[in-house]
Amino acid sequence: MSTIKFTTPISIPKSGFSIAHQNSLFLIGSCFALNIGEKLADSKFKVSINPFGIVYNPISVVNALQRTINHQLYSEEELTQFNDKWISFHHHGCFSSFDKDECTQQINSSLNEAHRQLKETKTIFITFGSAWVYEYPAVGVVANCHKIPNKQFTKRLLSVKEILSSFDAVKNDLKNYHVVFTVSPVRHTKDGLHENSLSKSTLHLAINNLVEQNDNYHYFPAYEIATDELRDYRFYKEDLVHPSDLAIKIIWDKFLDTYCTDETRSLIADIQQLKTAVSHRPFNFESEAHQQFIAKQIQTMDKLSKQYPFLDFNEEIQSLKTQ
Repeated sequence: MSTIKFTTPISIPKSGFSIAHQNSLFLIGSCFALNIGEKLADSKFKVSINPFGIVYNPISVVNALQRTINHQLYSEEELTQFNDKWISFHHHGCFSSFDKDECTQQINSSLNEAHRQLKETKTIFITFGSAWVYEYPAVGVVANCHKIPNKQFTKRLLSVKEILSSFDAVKNDLKNYHVVFTVSPVRHTKDGLHENSLSKSTLHLAINNLVEQNDNYHYFPAYEIATDELRDYRFYKEDLVHPSDLAIKIIWDKFLDTYCTDETRSLIADIQQLKTAVSHRPFNFESEAHQQFIAKQIQTMDKLSKQYPFLDFNEEIQSLKTQ
């Protein structure tokens, strides 16, 4: 008797390299970089996540990588003022400020830290969100339009050739890294569904070429997990565009299966169990049972810190001690 299937499982081969807590990681790009990066950070990995803020298109990703690798700081002359705010067309709006000096300092502080982290890592995760780009006079392709009226920009679709050519500029810089590409499953419905399909197809074709041409480039099928294996709107948020927390968790689990050893996965489980314990709020903080519970959690963290010196539980321990 045949079994009815309601999903198309994505088979992902185990990666030829692994990630571990003692290794720094660098993530840049669209939503996958942010979602998975936050989960890695929450699991005590050393990560640098989107030092330019969320970046959607490949050209802006390459620009961010180039400036980070070359430690090319920003000057005030590269900023633009709009609605009394100072902005950078290479950065997300979270770096904007009414104070020009503050905007520049925020941008360069993030770049400094990313440059340091990039020198320590061997693995870079890059997520492309869209092949549609907006060009601004005298600037070219921008990472963010900062709510400036659309009529001031020229919108166009990148070609596969353009994306490949842009990566030629960083090919030598990336040769000593494992570079993992993903495509964001978030649909850019404001562009139009057909236009979104064109965009995602362009990104897939470009990544396929990059991976075929470079032995140290790889692909993780986050897009396929969301759109094929989880092909149901119950795996999306209310906007029907962004993956739900459950979908992100499923992708996260497959990500760990692909890039982590059994020891690392076991350590992640222990860390998450401790973090759940720290967030626990009892009815009576001063009860003897809760105080014993706190002492046990601190003891467990001390033990893990000695076993794995690269783990830092200071924040969690201080939180428990306040109880």
